Amino acid sequence: HMVNATIFPCPDPHKGKGVLVQGTIWGNLILGPTARDAHDPDERMSTKDNVARYILTNCKKLVPGFNATEVIHSFSGARAKTDRGDWIIEESVEADGFLHAAGIDSPGLAGSPSIALKIVDMLKERGLELEKNPKFNPNRRPIIVPKSGWKNLKVGAEGDPEKNVVCKCEKVTEAEVIDACHRSIPIDNTQAIRKRTRAGMGHCQGDPQNLKPSCEQRVAAIIARERKIPIGKVGRRTWPASS
Repeated sequence: HMVNATIFPCPDPHKGKGVLVQGTIWGNLILGPTARDAHDPDERMSTKDNVARYILTNCKKLVPGFNATEVIHSFSGARAKTDRGDWIIEESVEADGFLHAAGIDSPGLAGSPSIALKIVDMLKERGLELEKNPKFNPNRRPIIVPKSGWKNLKVGAEGDPEKNVVCKCEKVTEAEVIDACHRSIPIDNTQAIRKRTRAGMGHCQGDPQNLKPSCEQRVAAIIARERKIPIGKVGRRTWPASS
Protein backbone atom coordinates (compact mmCIF):
# COMPACT_ATOMS: atom_id res chain seq x y z
CA HIS A 1 0.00 0.00 0.00
CA MET A 2 2.26 2.79 -1.29
CA VAL A 3 -0.59 5.29 -1.70
CA ASN A 4 -3.89 5.78 0.11
CA ALA A 5 -5.41 8.18 -2.40
CA THR A 6 -5.44 8.79 -6.15
CA ILE A 7 -2.56 11.14 -7.03
CA PHE A 8 -3.09 13.53 -9.94
CA PRO A 9 -0.58 15.79 -11.70
CA CYS A 10 -1.65 19.24 -12.87
CA PRO A 11 -4.25 18.68 -15.63
CA ASP A 12 -3.35 19.22 -19.27
CA PRO A 13 -5.60 21.85 -20.92
CA HIS A 14 -6.29 19.54 -23.88
CA LYS A 15 -5.76 15.95 -22.74
CA GLY A 16 -7.37 16.11 -19.32
CA LYS A 17 -6.09 14.69 -16.04
CA GLY A 18 -3.01 13.08 -17.55
CA VAL A 19 -0.98 10.22 -16.09
CA LEU A 20 -1.90 9.44 -12.49
CA VAL A 21 -1.19 6.90 -9.76
CA GLN A 22 -4.00 5.15 -7.94
CA GLY A 23 -4.02 2.41 -5.36
CA THR A 24 -6.33 -0.58 -5.30
CA ILE A 25 -8.01 -2.29 -2.36
CA TRP A 26 -5.55 -5.15 -2.92
CA GLY A 27 -2.56 -2.90 -2.23
CA ASN A 28 -1.00 -2.68 -5.69
CA LEU A 29 -0.89 0.34 -8.03
CA ILE A 30 -2.57 1.31 -11.28
CA LEU A 31 -0.42 3.63 -13.41
CA GLY A 32 -1.65 5.72 -16.33
CA PRO A 33 -3.41 6.38 -18.60
CA THR A 34 -2.06 8.11 -21.66
CA ALA A 35 -4.16 9.88 -24.27
CA ARG A 36 -3.16 9.67 -27.92
CA ASP A 37 -5.16 11.16 -30.77
CA ALA A 38 -5.69 8.43 -33.37
CA HIS A 39 -5.86 11.11 -36.10
CA ASP A 40 -2.32 12.28 -35.36
CA PRO A 41 0.11 10.25 -37.53
CA ASP A 42 3.05 10.94 -35.19
CA GLU A 43 1.18 9.52 -32.21
CA ARG A 44 0.00 6.50 -34.20
CA MET A 45 3.66 5.64 -34.84
CA SER A 46 4.55 5.66 -31.13
CA THR A 47 5.90 2.27 -29.94
CA LYS A 48 4.76 0.29 -26.91
CA ASP A 49 8.14 0.88 -25.28
CA ASN A 50 7.80 4.64 -25.72
CA VAL A 51 4.31 4.59 -24.19
CA ALA A 52 5.49 2.50 -21.23
CA ARG A 53 8.50 4.77 -20.69
CA TYR A 54 6.26 7.85 -20.77
CA ILE A 55 3.88 6.38 -18.16
CA LEU A 56 6.63 5.16 -15.83
CA THR A 57 8.64 8.40 -16.06
CA ASN A 58 5.61 10.54 -15.18
CA CYS A 59 4.43 8.22 -12.41
CA LYS A 60 7.91 8.21 -10.85
CA LYS A 61 7.51 11.96 -10.36
CA LEU A 62 4.42 11.26 -8.25
CA VAL A 63 5.52 8.08 -6.42
CA PRO A 64 9.30 7.62 -6.76
CA GLY A 65 9.51 4.37 -4.77
CA PHE A 66 7.60 1.83 -6.87
CA ASN A 67 9.47 -0.98 -8.65
CA ALA A 68 8.91 -0.77 -12.41
CA THR A 69 10.05 -4.39 -12.90
CA GLU A 70 7.00 -5.68 -11.01
CA VAL A 71 4.43 -4.72 -13.65
CA ILE A 72 1.66 -7.34 -13.67
CA HIS A 73 -0.23 -6.40 -16.80
CA SER A 74 -0.80 -3.58 -19.26
CA PHE A 75 -4.04 -2.52 -20.91
CA SER A 76 -5.17 -0.39 -23.82
CA GLY A 77 -8.49 0.75 -25.20
CA ALA A 78 -10.29 3.30 -27.33
CA ARG A 79 -11.60 6.34 -25.49
CA ALA A 80 -15.05 7.54 -26.51
CA LYS A 81 -14.58 10.95 -28.14
CA THR A 82 -16.67 13.05 -30.49
CA ASP A 83 -16.01 16.22 -32.44
CA ARG A 84 -18.86 17.92 -30.56
CA GLY A 85 -16.96 18.18 -27.31
CA ASP A 86 -19.88 16.69 -25.39
CA TRP A 87 -21.81 13.46 -24.92
CA ILE A 88 -24.38 12.50 -27.56
CA ILE A 89 -27.68 11.47 -25.94
CA GLU A 90 -30.41 11.92 -28.52
CA GLU A 91 -32.68 10.27 -31.04
CA SER A 92 -31.22 9.14 -34.34
CA VAL A 93 -32.17 11.26 -37.33
CA GLU A 94 -31.69 8.24 -39.59
CA ALA A 95 -33.43 5.38 -37.75
CA ASP A 96 -36.81 5.95 -36.15
CA GLY A 97 -36.95 4.76 -32.55
CA PHE A 98 -33.18 4.43 -32.21
CA LEU A 99 -31.49 6.36 -29.40
CA HIS A 100 -27.84 7.35 -29.27
CA ALA A 101 -25.80 7.22 -26.08
CA ALA A 102 -22.38 7.84 -27.61
CA GLY A 103 -19.12 9.61 -26.91
CA ILE A 104 -19.53 8.95 -23.19
CA ASP A 105 -16.03 9.78 -21.99
CA SER A 106 -15.00 10.72 -18.45
CA PRO A 107 -16.91 11.15 -16.14
CA GLY A 108 -19.24 8.76 -17.96
CA LEU A 109 -18.97 6.03 -15.34
CA ALA A 110 -20.11 8.38 -12.59
CA GLY A 111 -22.79 9.78 -14.86
CA SER A 112 -24.14 6.42 -16.09
CA PRO A 113 -27.07 6.20 -13.60
CA SER A 114 -28.32 9.62 -14.69
CA ILE A 115 -27.78 8.73 -18.34
CA ALA A 116 -29.89 5.60 -17.85
CA LEU A 117 -32.73 7.62 -16.28
CA LYS A 118 -32.54 10.11 -19.16
CA ILE A 119 -32.82 7.29 -21.71
CA VAL A 120 -35.83 5.84 -19.86
CA ASP A 121 -37.56 9.24 -19.98
CA MET A 122 -36.84 9.54 -23.69
CA LEU A 123 -38.30 6.09 -24.32
CA LYS A 124 -41.43 7.02 -22.37
CA GLU A 125 -41.80 10.18 -24.44
CA ARG A 126 -41.63 8.02 -27.58
CA GLY A 127 -44.59 6.03 -26.28
CA LEU A 128 -42.85 2.91 -25.04
CA GLU A 129 -44.88 1.29 -22.29
CA LEU A 130 -42.65 0.35 -19.38
CA GLU A 131 -43.74 -1.87 -16.53
CA LYS A 132 -41.73 -2.21 -13.33
CA ASN A 133 -40.56 -5.69 -12.40
CA PRO A 134 -41.48 -6.12 -8.72
CA LYS A 135 -39.01 -9.01 -8.41
CA PHE A 136 -36.00 -7.01 -9.63
CA ASN A 137 -33.28 -6.68 -7.01
CA PRO A 138 -30.76 -3.93 -7.85
CA ASN A 139 -28.32 -5.13 -5.17
CA ARG A 140 -25.92 -7.92 -6.16
CA ARG A 141 -24.76 -10.35 -3.54
CA PRO A 142 -20.93 -10.24 -3.52
CA ILE A 143 -18.99 -13.22 -4.88
CA ILE A 144 -15.54 -12.50 -3.47
CA VAL A 145 -15.19 -13.57 0.16
CA PRO A 146 -12.69 -11.60 2.33
CA LYS A 147 -9.72 -13.75 3.38
CA SER A 148 -7.45 -13.66 6.42
CA GLY A 149 -4.15 -14.72 4.88
CA TRP A 150 -4.13 -18.47 4.19
CA LYS A 151 -6.22 -19.38 7.23
CA ASN A 152 -8.50 -22.35 6.38
CA LEU A 153 -7.30 -22.27 2.75
CA LYS A 154 -5.23 -24.80 0.80
CA VAL A 155 -4.31 -25.40 -2.83
CA GLY A 156 -5.59 -28.81 -3.88
CA ALA A 157 -8.10 -29.29 -1.05
CA GLU A 158 -10.30 -31.43 -3.29
CA GLY A 159 -13.76 -32.15 -1.92
CA ASP A 160 -13.92 -28.94 0.12
CA PRO A 161 -14.83 -26.03 -2.23
CA GLU A 162 -14.74 -23.43 0.58
CA LYS A 163 -11.13 -24.38 1.37
CA ASN A 164 -9.85 -25.37 -2.09
CA VAL A 165 -7.84 -22.51 -3.67
CA VAL A 166 -7.82 -22.57 -7.48
CA CYS A 167 -5.96 -19.26 -7.97
CA LYS A 168 -2.97 -18.96 -5.65
CA CYS A 169 -2.10 -15.29 -6.28
CA GLU A 170 -5.61 -13.99 -5.53
CA LYS A 171 -6.65 -16.80 -3.12
CA VAL A 172 -9.81 -17.52 -5.14
CA THR A 173 -11.62 -20.62 -3.94
CA GLU A 174 -13.52 -23.26 -5.88
CA ALA A 175 -16.68 -22.17 -4.01
CA GLU A 176 -16.39 -18.62 -5.38
CA VAL A 177 -16.06 -19.93 -8.95
CA ILE A 178 -19.05 -22.24 -8.45
CA ASP A 179 -21.09 -19.33 -7.09
CA ALA A 180 -20.24 -17.19 -10.14
CA CYS A 181 -21.19 -20.05 -12.49
CA HIS A 182 -24.71 -20.19 -11.09
CA ARG A 183 -25.62 -16.50 -11.13
CA SER A 184 -28.26 -15.13 -13.51
CA ILE A 185 -25.85 -14.44 -16.40
CA PRO A 186 -24.56 -17.70 -17.96
CA ILE A 187 -20.79 -18.19 -18.01
CA ASP A 188 -18.89 -20.19 -20.61
CA ASN A 189 -15.34 -18.78 -20.43
CA THR A 190 -12.54 -18.21 -17.95
CA GLN A 191 -12.45 -14.46 -18.58
CA ALA A 192 -16.00 -14.07 -17.27
CA ILE A 193 -14.88 -15.78 -14.06
CA ARG A 194 -11.78 -13.59 -14.00
CA LYS A 195 -13.90 -10.42 -14.00
CA ARG A 196 -16.20 -11.73 -11.28
CA THR A 197 -13.73 -13.38 -8.89
CA ARG A 198 -10.22 -12.11 -9.90
CA ALA A 199 -9.09 -15.67 -10.66
CA GLY A 200 -6.12 -15.18 -12.99
CA MET A 201 -5.67 -11.48 -12.18
CA GLY A 202 -2.69 -11.95 -9.88
CA HIS A 203 1.00 -11.34 -10.45
CA CYS A 204 1.61 -14.59 -12.36
CA GLN A 205 -1.29 -13.91 -14.77
CA GLY A 206 -2.14 -17.61 -15.00
CA ASP A 207 1.44 -18.77 -15.53
CA PRO A 208 1.41 -22.61 -15.40
CA GLN A 209 4.87 -22.50 -13.79
CA ASN A 210 3.31 -20.95 -10.69
CA LEU A 211 0.55 -23.53 -10.26
CA LYS A 212 0.10 -26.87 -12.02
CA PRO A 213 -2.50 -27.25 -13.39
CA SER A 214 -2.70 -23.48 -13.89
CA CYS A 215 -5.51 -21.46 -12.35
CA GLU A 216 -7.04 -21.04 -15.80
CA GLN A 217 -7.09 -24.81 -16.34
CA ARG A 218 -8.65 -25.34 -12.92
CA VAL A 219 -11.29 -22.68 -13.52
CA ALA A 220 -12.09 -24.08 -16.98
CA ALA A 221 -12.63 -27.53 -15.47
CA ILE A 222 -15.04 -26.10 -12.88
CA ILE A 223 -16.98 -24.18 -15.54
CA ALA A 224 -17.29 -27.32 -17.68
CA ARG A 225 -18.48 -29.36 -14.70
CA GLU A 226 -20.95 -26.80 -13.34
CA ARG A 227 -22.34 -25.68 -16.71
CA LYS A 228 -22.34 -29.25 -18.07
CA ILE A 229 -20.49 -28.35 -21.26
CA PRO A 230 -17.46 -30.02 -22.91
CA ILE A 231 -14.13 -28.71 -21.61
CA GLY A 232 -13.19 -27.81 -25.20
CA LYS A 233 -16.13 -25.42 -25.39
CA VAL A 234 -14.92 -23.34 -22.46
CA GLY A 235 -13.41 -20.08 -23.73
CA ARG A 236 -9.90 -19.09 -22.60
CA ARG A 237 -7.80 -15.94 -22.62
CA THR A 238 -6.45 -14.93 -26.01
CA TRP A 239 -3.09 -13.60 -24.79
CA PRO A 240 -0.06 -15.36 -23.24
CA ALA A 241 -0.59 -16.58 -19.68
CA SER A 242 2.21 -14.51 -18.18
CA SER A 243 3.13 -10.92 -18.99
